[in-house]
Amino acid sequence: MKYAPRAVFSMLMLAGVGALAGAAILAVSTALVVAASTRGVWAILAAIAVIAVLAVVGVGMPAARRQKLKPAEGVLISGDEQPLLWVEICIVAEGLHMWPPRELVLSPDASVIASESRTWLGLRPGVRRLQLGEVLLAGLTERQLRAVIAHEFLRCWGPGSFGRQIYRGRRVIGRVVDSVGKDSRAGRIVGRYGRAYMAVADPVIRSHELDADRLSANLVGNGATSAALREVAVLSRGWDAFVKGYLEPAAAVRLRPQDVFESFAQFLDHPGRREQLAEAISAPHPRTSYESHPSLEDRLGAVASLPEDDTRDRSGRALDMLREPERVINGVREWMFPDPDVKPGAWEEIVPEAGRARARDGALKLVRLGREGGLGDRLAMRDVLDIIRYELAEEMVRPLFSEVGSLEVERQMAGRLVTAFLATAAIEAGTASYVFSWAAPWQLVDGKGAAEDLTGLVDAALADPARVDALEAWLRTHGLGKDYELGEGKDADPRLDQPDPLAPSPGEAPVEVSPEASQQMLVA
Repeated sequence: MKYAPRAVFSMLMLAGVGALAGAAILAVSTALVVAASTRGVWAILAAIAVIAVLAVVGVGMPAARRQKLKPAEGVLISGDEQPLLWVEICIVAEGLHMWPPRELVLSPDASVIASESRTWLGLRPGVRRLQLGEVLLAGLTERQLRAVIAHEFLRCWGPGSFGRQIYRGRRVIGRVVDSVGKDSRAGRIVGRYGRAYMAVADPVIRSHELDADRLSANLVGNGATSAALREVAVLSRGWDAFVKGYLEPAAAVRLRPQDVFESFAQFLDHPGRREQLAEAISAPHPRTSYESHPSLEDRLGAVASLPEDDTRDRSGRALDMLREPERVINGVREWMFPDPDVKPGAWEEIVPEAGRARARDGALKLVRLGREGGLGDRLAMRDVLDIIRYELAEEMVRPLFSEVGSLEVERQMAGRLVTAFLATAAIEAGTASYVFSWAAPWQLVDGKGAAEDLTGLVDAALADPARVDALEAWLRTHGLGKDYELGEGKDADPRLDQPDPLAPSPGEAPVEVSPEASQQMLVA
């Protein structure tokens, strides 16, 4: 095994966590015994502590035995309802010599996630569930879908090996950090241990994932596996861009398209879109602390290293395996938008409204930052121009970041907020508006329908304050003076204060924006 020393050391690190927990229990038990033997007050306190521990164990052990699956992130699909799809999944499981899942969930995304509700504190196998994205069903052939499912089965439920156990250990550490909070003392300790664990285990986990690709290709065929890897990468990246650029802004103003998945197909079929997504996939990107997925290039290389098998993919669309696919897709769409106040509409109606609200939201963030900087409750256009002219924009947006970021990231954020402020002013003056286009989510046009490059003007002024004159000329063409002001209160859009239907559930903690996360959002 190429990474045998790393695998052994990673397993020792996992064992060390259990040993540490055992040592802590032994230390506490010893302290209780010593306290009880001293009699007096210490003996009474020891008895109380023992009773408390027994109560916790009495309550916790049944809960550990009855651990429940997390709520399904989609629509549960039974075998009686969709027998062909279930047969396909069972064929994959049988070919890999493993038990099939007991639950199948069709989700409104491009994911494929195998999970298992393990009981007895994770020591006893529980209910297996496969979550499958509708986007994959619509975009893959039957054989390609089989390759994707096979890889996920092998990665999560494959034969026992160091690689799979180390992969599971990484997920456990990540969950512990999430549960205790990365900024807490315990979270920082676990986080440091997790980073050390990943530094050792990362090559082993990556090798485990590449082995899953090779075994999947052995089952399905090299050609179908390679094609599935490429298509899933495009679909996943495209879906993320579609959600961030179109669905989330629409949902923020309580609107949605008539057909989400048909809209995504149109977005993906726009000329040059696939090439644009493929270029973004191949570009380097920052990795998170617990990310181990190999690059697409490495995964394709692993499949290409196998002997040629001359298999051909002559299967049809995976979506055609569904019985009454329209009804199933409608069910997924209804699950995605359960709020009756989110009204369907055409994109030509949604984008102008969502763009206006999005711009106003960014403009009001700039107003709040100005208030914190001592500029008052209302921000005037002359103040915005002076902030750019005296190169204070990056300093102004710095409070938005939880960590110190690079000047470039701060400037990009400042550019977004200043652009939003100017666009809001022009929209309120009736001389500009956002129009629908699959080429770009936010196409600002003037009163005659000509495209505006406001973002370019703002970026140029932030890079060179002498270019502020060009911004002033743009304001004059839209009839805007330096006395224009914007403030909160009656100027705010009340719909933006309502919960976002696509946002995380209320129980989830808010996420602070780091420079790296901000950079990824700006690139997207």
